[in-house]
Amino acid sequence: MTASWTLAEADDIAELVLDVPDKRHNVLSREVLGELDQMLTVLETRPLRGLVIRSGKPQGFAVGADVHEFRRVLDAARAAELTRAGQMVLTRLANLPYPSVAIIHGHCLGGGLELVLACSYRVACDDERTSLALPEVKLGIHPGFGGTIRLPALIGAL
Repeated sequence: MTASWTLAEADDIAELVLDVPDKRHNVLSREVLGELDQMLTVLETRPLRGLVIRSGKPQGFAVGADVHEFRRVLDAARAAELTRAGQMVLTRLANLPYPSVAIIHGHCLGGGLELVLACSYRVACDDERTSLALPEVKLGIHPGFGGTIRLPALIGAL
């Protein structure tokens, strides 16, 4: 397994950098979410003042789930299992005992947006290349990692 997350700490602030190897864009595969889960196990024990999450990719934050993994989901039970696993990881992030902030540039889509919604705060670059969206709904796919709960709670009903 090649690490997609890098953890650094300075002055009681942790920084998690997402940079999926051998990919142009960060995607949230089952492996990447599993690595985040392992990082959260470490972070939950640290007496930190905060956590910063950012992308190591110049193109953007994250483009969402790894759609190639969808081909391996052959039944509803497996889809529900994967969805619950993603929800649990992002709930752990949301429940950290200190604030978290996501630094967003470029594309922040689907599961990437759901990840930043689990943070306490979000800071986005004021740039025409920055976009935040749940485009999977146009494909008939439900944002399954908690975005449909966290987004309206953050911005209100439209």
